[in-house]
Amino acid sequence: MHGKSEQNRNILLIRLLSHANSHIDIRPSYWLRSIMIFDYLTETAMQIVICIVFVTGIIRGFSGFGSGMIIGPSTAAFFGPQMALAMISILDAPPTIPLAWSARKNVNWRELIPVVVGYAALVPAGIWLLKSGDPIALRWFISISILIAVAILWSGWKYRGPRNKPVSFSFGGLGGFMGAAAALPGPSVLIYWLASAAKAIEVRANMIWYLFLTDLLIIVGYLFSEIYSWEAFYRALLCVPGYLLGIWIGSRFFSAASEQTYRRIAFVMILIAAVTSLPLLDAILR
Repeated sequence: MHGKSEQNRNILLIRLLSHANSHIDIRPSYWLRSIMIFDYLTETAMQIVICIVFVTGIIRGFSGFGSGMIIGPSTAAFFGPQMALAMISILDAPPTIPLAWSARKNVNWRELIPVVVGYAALVPAGIWLLKSGDPIALRWFISISILIAVAILWSGWKYRGPRNKPVSFSFGGLGGFMGAAAALPGPSVLIYWLASAAKAIEVRANMIWYLFLTDLLIIVGYLFSEIYSWEAFYRALLCVPGYLLGIWIGSRFFSAASEQTYRRIAFVMILIAAVTSLPLLDAILR
């Protein structure tokens, strides 16, 4: 009887200790984690990425797009595709809000809405490729896609087919797949809109709102797919000041630029992204 009583007390003690341990937070405190963020600043790779983000902010503020096409490939060379794409989605969404507000009056909603719907339809396929694909193979896929886009744009070729809802849906769907898998939501849609007779101010407004709405879709998709990590959040947070400053500088340039200048900068931006995304340059970038 005494042995059974002793056994019951031991069981009770074990349960109490287990319950107490379950309420002990052994993770670093909030302030300690905040201090640890700045350890990333000592990394050469992080310093390079912050500079790249600043330059990209200038281009984004000027043209209304460009984040994924430059930050994505170059950051993936340092931290891998999943980390890079998570950082972009965290970094790019908040600054888009004031840009979207200022461009709201110049948006062509008839063009925009079918494109965004098509984007949403193929985001799951892009996320599947991001999670299951080989990182190096995925980066080659990104590089080739960008080079094709550059070739089409610089050749002077323009899409002259119908501009109806199914066509807009199709271009948006391609953007959704590429956006989720490679942070390249813009090229297919940019080709579609640059080939139109629309003025630069309308193309810019459409791209700003397209990227704003699709950023929200990507955030939801990445959350459900567990793409995010605390490291991605901290690294993106360190890039925010330079990115915001770059956007502010770039937005001041747009009002004084001609449409020809706007298009040239778009082409150069895509070319830079194509070159920096090449896995062959890893030995230099790293």
